[in-house]
Amino acid sequence: MFDIDHFKPVNDTHGHLAGDEVIKYTADVVRKSLRQSDIPGRYGGEEFGIILPETDAEGARTICERIRETIEKSTVKTTVADIQYTVSIGVAPLTDGPENYMQWLQQADEALYAGKEGGRNRVVVFGEKHT
Repeated sequence: MFDIDHFKPVNDTHGHLAGDEVIKYTADVVRKSLRQSDIPGRYGGEEFGIILPETDAEGARTICERIRETIEKSTVKTTVADIQYTVSIGVAPLTDGPENYMQWLQQADEALYAGKEGGRNRVVVFGEKHT
């Protein structure tokens, strides 16, 4: 799971059309960064989810870091402003731990918020120590 850092100020400062351009750009970066077997989707608002079949935590981290770094280095050119932004990403490997998909999503969400609390613009894997 991941979301766009400080997205509300983008909408408040530049308007919802510019915010929509940021969301579209984010979706495009994700699509171009994934393999054919991977499944991306918009979870709601500025939040996204990606299922990475047959990928361990380290492989997921590599893919997510590529997405995070691409976005961090990019500028979205809108009619009102050039917008630079970052994303925070939480990874939850599918293990025997979660009893159902809701618990699995909760783990990804907890990792995402650990990344936000740790300063944003980072990838955090659920269950791993982070600084």
